[in-house]
Amino acid sequence: MSVMKPGRVQRLGLGLSVGWMAGVLAVPATLSADVFHRYSVVETFALPAGAGPMTVMPDGRVMTIVNDELFAEDAPGSRVFVTLGTLPGADMPFFGAAFVAVSPDQTKVAVGNNGSSTYVDFSVGVFDLATLSGDWFPVNHFLGTWLDNTRLVLADSDFFGGSTVTVLDTTSPDPGNPISTVIVQNIGGASGGFAFDAGGNLFVANGYSSFGPSGTGAIKVFTKADVTAVLSGGLALDFEATGTLVLDILSGTPLGFDDEGNLFAGGGADPPDNGFLALTYGPAVAEAAAGMEPIDPADTLRVRRLDPDTALASNRYSAAFNPAQRELYVRDINQETVYVYADFNDVPTVSQWGLASLALLMTTAGTLLVRFRVMSSAVATGR
Repeated sequence: MSVMKPGRVQRLGLGLSVGWMAGVLAVPATLSADVFHRYSVVETFALPAGAGPMTVMPDGRVMTIVNDELFAEDAPGSRVFVTLGTLPGADMPFFGAAFVAVSPDQTKVAVGNNGSSTYVDFSVGVFDLATLSGDWFPVNHFLGTWLDNTRLVLADSDFFGGSTVTVLDTTSPDPGNPISTVIVQNIGGASGGFAFDAGGNLFVANGYSSFGPSGTGAIKVFTKADVTAVLSGGLALDFEATGTLVLDILSGTPLGFDDEGNLFAGGGADPPDNGFLALTYGPAVAEAAAGMEPIDPADTLRVRRLDPDTALASNRYSAAFNPAQRELYVRDINQETVYVYADFNDVPTVSQWGLASLALLMTTAGTLLVRFRVMSSAVATGR
């Protein structure tokens, strides 16, 4: 009867340990990176009938507004919407609110009235989320999001005079005459979307070019330091004269980031620059923002075109990312159906995998050591 020599057992054990460790430690790099490539539609859900703009609350619930009534999921990911109440003093046009946004500490909600029933009386309401008590601030707006728990960033559209991005101080002592600071001016067209990346840099789009020279969908980035300087009393940033061009696609409305730095842009321009949501690869966005060449919108390795409703070629998509659920929500602005993009292969983070790998490696190493000792004993005794 042939028996395995101790030396061979030792080499086999070493091979299994090193090979298995290399395989496990390689898994995170393969599975946890580039969700950009793996986004796919995993389900759909419906917003309440007549839903206007939607947002994602810090706890992961989806919120929307129907005329002057707020709705939110009863739990993160439930897809069941319940009313939170009606906004006091609201005056909305027939096409609904401009935006809805919840503060980072989830105590306040801001809503843009989209010009009211007169179409020209623009106000932003800021309300306590629990009681819906609050004030209306007479400020122009197109889109809005919170900078922190007291300051609200607004896109202000002026097609002929140059659009701006402003910051509203929601603690202004006189709501009728609020404190507002212009941080970006001279956008040569209607206002588009804007978004802050994880580093605090501000991305702004020209929503519809008029006097330009930037075109519809031109997305520029301004550094956090530049924005901070303006908020500290410096001059407003000139969109046309400064900033770094990152990409020109659709109408850049809205703009946003997922948790891996991939940039999404919605809206639409002249065909064929419509009918999809643009998702741009995070590392490419970072390179362009750092001053390398702008991203080619036709580069399919860097820009994905998400079109969940291929039956219609004229969709104008909006989107929102849910970091708590790791889901990207895509919807046509005129429909209540929301398409959920996610990654079926989502796995623990690299740090979690590192700990898991170490624990499993130690367990396996112990098992191999026991087996080696048993086999060595068998060889020594001739069994």
